[in-house]
Amino acid sequence: MVKSAPGAIGVLLVSILVASCSGGGNGSSIDPGPSPTSYNYTIPADIGDGWEVGDLAAEGFNTQRIAEMMGGIIDGSYSNVDSVAIVRNNKLLHYWFRDRAIDQHDNLISNTDPERHILHSTSKSFTSALIGIAIDQGYIASTQVRFYDLFDFPGYDNWDARKADMTLEDALTMRLGLTWDEWSSSYGSPTNDLFKLQANNFDWPKALLDLPMAYNPGTVFAYNTAASIAIGQALQNATDMRLEIFANTYLFYPMQITDAQWSLTPTGLSNGGSGLFLKTRDLAKFGQLYLNGGTWQGLQLISAAWVADSIVPRVDLSTVSTQSKAYGYQWWLDDFSYKEQVIEAWVTKGFGGQYVFVIPSLDLVVAFTGSNYEDLSYIDNLYTIMRYYILGAI
Repeated sequence: MVKSAPGAIGVLLVSILVASCSGGGNGSSIDPGPSPTSYNYTIPADIGDGWEVGDLAAEGFNTQRIAEMMGGIIDGSYSNVDSVAIVRNNKLLHYWFRDRAIDQHDNLISNTDPERHILHSTSKSFTSALIGIAIDQGYIASTQVRFYDLFDFPGYDNWDARKADMTLEDALTMRLGLTWDEWSSSYGSPTNDLFKLQANNFDWPKALLDLPMAYNPGTVFAYNTAASIAIGQALQNATDMRLEIFANTYLFYPMQITDAQWSLTPTGLSNGGSGLFLKTRDLAKFGQLYLNGGTWQGLQLISAAWVADSIVPRVDLSTVSTQSKAYGYQWWLDDFSYKEQVIEAWVTKGFGGQYVFVIPSLDLVVAFTGSNYEDLSYIDNLYTIMRYYILGAI
């Protein structure tokens, strides 16, 4: 389901892109719902949405450590964390969400459900998954197809022969070579390239493709939300299906996700760079899908080959990121220290605290949403929660 953004879509959307249980541990009670002021661990409710639920202690967690984590979230020590889901061994073990106030981002789709949250740039990882499905089904030949061949615009400004060499893989890995910078200034700044593109253009993919070249494609990483939006347009062109319909048909409905929504660009395109809204129970399913090699409840929704390709470290981020070592197909690739060993993590990242951590060696998925739109310290806070409280509890 999709809904057009209000008239301030340019201002609102540029603000949404980038840059956390104890009790007795006996598993006897069922979650009655969220509380804004207190927390007592209970097994998540079995609501028939495809999740097998289970008990933290039974799956190897120190419940006191998780209780400490939740205390810090609820009392504001780790501010504006809106939800936490913990999955291990294919079981939903912990699910908490804040009965939060509706904010400006909810207005993009008239969202009134506090459980459903905008994912911001975590939307990009879903768009990548949809490309993988389209390749699996033969709509797109491979990631090596020329990117501009996936569009049918009659012409482009600032034509450069290097544009013809740009591949879909270059778009997925943020190495288009186009003149672009959305990191050096804030998203609300008129000097930010994303702000400028969205404020001054009706067709955002076309405006991106019109930009002049600065580098050879495939050589320089430049984080580019407009590229992910354009990938969504390329998907629609290749499949002759609206992005949200393709997503519902081949990804969401088979996973019993029935209320996903997307905000729209001015042309009516679902915003695959920042506009997806999901409940955190459903967000965690996406992490589990990748952990399971593209399968959900026995259904092979994405090929194992695409999942494996997605988390190949294709771009070295050691000089531009303090947390992630590399970038794949719209996935961030991290390392964590666990019991004196280094273990890998696949991560989706969305502005304000919309993160999914997939840690294959521990059969672990952790999903967060948040509303930390003013203070970027939430990034360090989420990694502290992961390192000290969640990994520290196993």
